[in-house]
Amino acid sequence: MMAKSDEPLSSAKSPPAEGLISMIGLLPLPGSPGYGGDINAILEQAIHDAEVCQKNGTEALLIENSGDLPYIKPPLPAEAIGVVEAVAHALRGRFPGPVGLQLLEAANEQAMEVAARTGLDFLRVEAYVFAHIGGAGLIEGCAGRLLRLRRKLRADRIRVYADIRKKHCSHAITGDLPLEEHARQAAFFQADGLIITGPRTGAPPMVEDLRSAAEATRLPVLTGSGMTTENIGRFIDHADGFIVGSTFRRDGAFLGELEPERHRSFRQAFQHLKSVSRDR
Repeated sequence: MMAKSDEPLSSAKSPPAEGLISMIGLLPLPGSPGYGGDINAILEQAIHDAEVCQKNGTEALLIENSGDLPYIKPPLPAEAIGVVEAVAHALRGRFPGPVGLQLLEAANEQAMEVAARTGLDFLRVEAYVFAHIGGAGLIEGCAGRLLRLRRKLRADRIRVYADIRKKHCSHAITGDLPLEEHARQAAFFQADGLIITGPRTGAPPMVEDLRSAAEATRLPVLTGSGMTTENIGRFIDHADGFIVGSTFRRDGAFLGELEPERHRSFRQAFQHLKSVSRDR
């Protein structure tokens, strides 16, 4: 049974989303150009992918409307939000670890509402502080509105992980600010963690950017793109969490079919490197 928005889920923070975070990329939702007309197919695919990730030892799941290309600014269609809510409810009931949500492009307040109704643990938020230009146009900072909404929903337990200089975006508007100032502003505006990416899906961040974010604040720092079995060793000591999606899919392709063996191989390498790192 879904919680009502006027009932507090918890006053305490939910468990942190760190370690290996597997991205659950949804098939195109109602209203998007690629929608196939079958809501059940979207739900079944999300459940299947979550079960594969759980079986292979992921610490957390991140639901994302990845298939809705090209993305639009909010509000997203009500029918699409209804499907996301059904997915979130289903995965929350099946997965014991943290479950999060991101709604592209920057539908952060709608994501907070879904997360509050379904008992999710965290959000991935683009444009938390400062503005940038995304594929759908100007995206403005949302921290003030988002945290006021979180308080209104009595959902303070939901952690907010803020993308810093998010991939697939132009950041010329804030070109006078070094990355560490983005990180400090996100911390000042009460983010619960920072996400650092490369310039696009599949491109890893710069190790120097991870270091800068970690040195600028005391917040956990996560990678948001580009992790592979071959390169994870370069990053294992420089981040607290690793959001991984394309690497688990056929040929490492964005939104390709999830392949359990690719997930298993990455997880094994990840566990080994984490063990080595702890022993140093």
